[in-house]
Parts: sequence; C-alpha cells; structure tokens
Amino acid sequence: MTDDPKQITNQSITIDYQTIRDLAFFQEQYDRLTEEIQQVRVQLESSPPLEPGSPRAQQREEWRSWLQLQIKSKQNTRDNLVKGIRLKGVVVENLPA
Repeated sequence: MTDDPKQITNQSITIDYQTIRDLAFFQEQYDRLTEEIQQVRVQLESSPPLEPGSPRAQQREEWRSWLQLQIKSKQNTRDNLVKGIRLKGVVVENLPA
C-alpha cells in the first residue's frame, strides 16, 4: 500500500462519512432481521401441523399462521432496507439469506 495520493485515487473509492453511517446501520438492521427470520423459521419447523380434529390442532394452525406472517413481515422489512440503501446509490452484493 502506498501513501501517494495519485496512486491511492486510482485504487480507491471516495465515500462520505454519512454513507459509512448508513452502511453500518444497514448491516446492523439486515443482520438483526436475518437472525430473527431464522429464529422464527426454527420455531415454525419445530411446530408441525397437528392432525385435523386432534386436541389443539386449531391453536397450532393459528400459531403456525402467525409465525408465517412474522417471517413475511420481517422479509418485507429487510427487502425495504435493501431498496432504501439502493436509493442512496449503493448496491450490496452477496447478502445472506
């Protein structure tokens, strides 16, 4: 690495401090939402549907529906976060699912 400004300019990008803050916020929120989605998926997988007519089958189905709604809601929030950072001119690649 060199400290020569001419060489640094050829190998670097210029980014303002607010963009760095926006990216830090993006990463924090994206990672949090991804973790929450994973946790809800685990809950959903560990709560399989019960046989129709069995005790608590209706409650289980309501619980599963609520979990699925939580997943969709968090995915939408995460998608909106990605759209928001793109509106600032930043495309983030290789995002975890």
